Amino acid sequence: MILELIIAGIVFIVAYGYLINRTRGLPPGPPPLPLLGNALSLGEPMDHTFLKWSKQYGPVFTVWMPGPVVVIADHQTLQDTIVKQGDLFGDRALPINQLKMLADGPYGLVFCGNDVWKEQRRFALHSLKDIGFLSASLQESAKTYAQQIVADWKKEGKEGRNVDVTENIMYGVANLIWQLTFGRTLGFKDPLFNKVEEIIHRMFELFVHPCVSFLDVFPLIAYLDPLFGYPIRRMCATSKESLEILQKELELTEKTLDVDEEPRCYADSYLIEMKRREAKGEPLGSFTRHQLNLAALDLWSAGFETTVTTLRFAVHFLMSNPDAQRKMQKEIDEEIGQRQISMEDQKALPYCMAAIHEIQRVGNIGEINFFRETTGEITIAGHKIPIGTAILPQFPSVHVDPEHFERPDYFCPERHINEAGEFVKDPRVTPFSFGKRACLGEGLARMELFIFLTTFVQHCTFSPTSMIPPKLECTRGLTRSPVHYKVKVTARF
Repeated sequence: MILELIIAGIVFIVAYGYLINRTRGLPPGPPPLPLLGNALSLGEPMDHTFLKWSKQYGPVFTVWMPGPVVVIADHQTLQDTIVKQGDLFGDRALPINQLKMLADGPYGLVFCGNDVWKEQRRFALHSLKDIGFLSASLQESAKTYAQQIVADWKKEGKEGRNVDVTENIMYGVANLIWQLTFGRTLGFKDPLFNKVEEIIHRMFELFVHPCVSFLDVFPLIAYLDPLFGYPIRRMCATSKESLEILQKELELTEKTLDVDEEPRCYADSYLIEMKRREAKGEPLGSFTRHQLNLAALDLWSAGFETTVTTLRFAVHFLMSNPDAQRKMQKEIDEEIGQRQISMEDQKALPYCMAAIHEIQRVGNIGEINFFRETTGEITIAGHKIPIGTAILPQFPSVHVDPEHFERPDYFCPERHINEAGEFVKDPRVTPFSFGKRACLGEGLARMELFIFLTTFVQHCTFSPTSMIPPKLECTRGLTRSPVHYKVKVTARF
C-alpha cells in the first residue's frame, strides 16, 4: 500500500509538472512542483538561469515563482511587446500581501497601486524637473563630491593604506539623493548615511528571502517565520526603521517649507501640492503623507543603491583590466587635461562612455526585472496570453547572452566603439529597463556615473593590493552587489 502511494505521488508530481502550463493555457517552461513551483530550480545567478531556460523552452516561457509568471527573455520580443505595445504592460504585478505587511499597502513609486501609478509618476517627473533634476547646479554638486572623494583616496594612498572605495562613493551619491528628496545636504561623512545604507542593504536582502517571497501566495507561511530565523519579522522591523528615519527628515523639510517660494526638493513639491488641494477644497486623492513617505523611500533606495553598486563594479573592473583603465586615462589626458570634467564632455570621451556602457552590461546589477501585468489579452511569440497575467521582461538575460555578446562575461568596452572611434549605444544594453515602467531616475544616474567615474580615473589609478586581482564575489538580494574589497590607489597628479 505504501509503495503504491509513493508511486501515485510521483506520477502526480510528474504529471502536474508537465501538464499544468498546458491546462492553464500558458507557454511551456521548466516543470514546477506543487506549491513550490520552480523555487528549487532558481539557481544563481538568476540572469543565467533564465537565459538557459530561454534556450531550452523558447524566448517566451512560464516559470512558477511560486505563482505562474510568463518570462520574455529575447531582445526582439521584448522590443515588440514591452516597448511597442507598452500600454498592455503598464501595470505592475504587485506582491499585495508583502506590501500590506511592510507598508500597509501598495504605496510609493515602485510598488504603488496601478490605479494611482500614472498620477504619482507624472507628478514625480514634473516635480523633479522643476527642482533641477538635471540642472547645472546639481552637476556642480556632483563634481564637488567627486573631488572630495578623490582627495580622500589620494591621502589614503599616499599614506600607504589600501582603500575600500565603498564608503566615499556612498557619501557622494547619498548627498545628491538627499538634496533632491529633502532639500538639504548633510556633512560629507554624516553617520546617518551609513545607518540608512545598512538598512536599505538589509531590506534588499530580506525582500527576496523565500519566506518573504511566498507571502503573497501562502500568507499562512507567516506562522512558520520562527522556523526560518524570523525573516518576515526582521523585514517588517527594517521597513519600520527606515520609514521612521525618513519621516523625521520629512518633518524637518516641512518646518522650513515656504509655499510662496519655488520648491527646493521633491518633498517640497509634494507638500505644496497637498496644501494647494486642501486650500481649494479638492480631494487629496493619492496625495497622502504615507504615500510621500514611501515615495521618498523609493527615491532614496533605488537612486542610491544602484548607482553606488555600479560604481563599485566599475572600480573592480578597471582594477582587473588595466589596459581599459589606461585607455580611459589617455583619452581624458588628451581631451580634457586636468580641468574638471562636465557632462558636455561626453562626446569628447567615447571610450569612457563605452566603458560605462560595458560596466552596466557586465555588472548587470539587476539579475531579474520587476514583474508587470497584462492589461489586455495579447499574443506573444504565438502564445495567447490572457489579461491579468504576470509578465517578467527579463532584459538582464539579454546582457549575458552569447548570441548577442561574444564571451559575455568578458569586460570589453571596445564592443561599443565603431570603426570611426565613436561610442555607439547598444540598444540591447538596458540597465534602466524600458517601456512604461522604465527607471524614473535614469537621467540622474547617467550623470552621476559619468561625472564620478571619469573624475576617479582622471585623478587616480586603481590597482590590486597583490599580484592577482581579487575574485569578483557578489551578494544577492533585489540587486547584485560586489562583496567589499580593497584596492591600491595611486594619485596621478
